[in-house]
Amino acid sequence: MRDALAAEPALAASIREPAAALLLAPLVSPPLSPEQAAGMDMILEGFLLHHGRPRHLELAERGRQVLAGDYCYAHGLVRVADAGDLFVIEALSDLISLGAGLAARGRTDALAPLWRATAAAIAASAGPGPEAARAAERFLAAKRALQDDDDVGPLGPIAAALPPTPGLEAALAP
Repeated sequence: MRDALAAEPALAASIREPAAALLLAPLVSPPLSPEQAAGMDMILEGFLLHHGRPRHLELAERGRQVLAGDYCYAHGLVRVADAGDLFVIEALSDLISLGAGLAARGRTDALAPLWRATAAAIAASAGPGPEAARAAERFLAAKRALQDDDDVGPLGPIAAALPPTPGLEAALAP
């Protein structure tokens, strides 16, 4: 991801060494290729530029943070879309929009479970047919509970399927 950021002249001078390695990408590879998993990590950086504490870019001006976040979203989604997996593309698109809504409502407590559950659902999508289908249905039901009732509870068990992601909650805090 740092190479992709360094390739953009407007961002290269703003790259910093992250305080801690916070990566969701290894948790979803497979089914995502390393390039696509790096795309998911760029999407996370974009989200952090918009709503949290970015890990790789240090930009003083809010306008530049938003533009850099948009850049990370776009480049991350392009990398992920290369797989052509509509479930993954939809999961990440919903993650961005649901996450933005949660951040706008001050529901930062729900952000880490949403990110972790999305990563877990993507990872489970590569499982055997019926198991992957059940995992996808649980994830879709959990997203509906969040959308319809602002209920983060159903995301918890899905998120718990992943190994720990130290630093995620702190990075997602405003």
